[in-house]
Amino acid sequence: MTTPDLLLITSSRTGDVLTLYVSGHLDYDTSDDFTRKTAVELARHPDVRKVVVDCVGLTGVDSMGLSTLLGLRRRTDTAGAALVLARRPLRLNRMLEITGTLDHLTHGDQRSAASADGEDPVGEQRNQAATARATPEAEDPT
Repeated sequence: MTTPDLLLITSSRTGDVLTLYVSGHLDYDTSDDFTRKTAVELARHPDVRKVVVDCVGLTGVDSMGLSTLLGLRRRTDTAGAALVLARRPLRLNRMLEITGTLDHLTHGDQRSAASADGEDPVGEQRNQAATARATPEAEDPT
């Protein structure tokens, strides 16, 4: 028998930014807990203008987890705060792309699991691939 992955949420506040550090699985089993904890944090900090969910510790997200993130987006919009999903794992970005929710949840921020030095390996790979497709190969005169 396997032990279900737990979801751990910690928070910090700097100025008008509330950061939620999330690790574990955001899924059917943990979504209610996520919703309760984020509601408590929003109630404790009603004057925040930005809510950052640091996703680097997420090990999995299922359809219920996605629904929960969409619900958080609705709650932050109602509260007048911007929602930022920071340091998204590639698998989360892929899920958001497939479901058509990437732009809605990220406000068009395509960056994913950016490294600590600010590089965006996913975006860089996309740019290189697009450049390679757009650049015609030099014809060999021989």
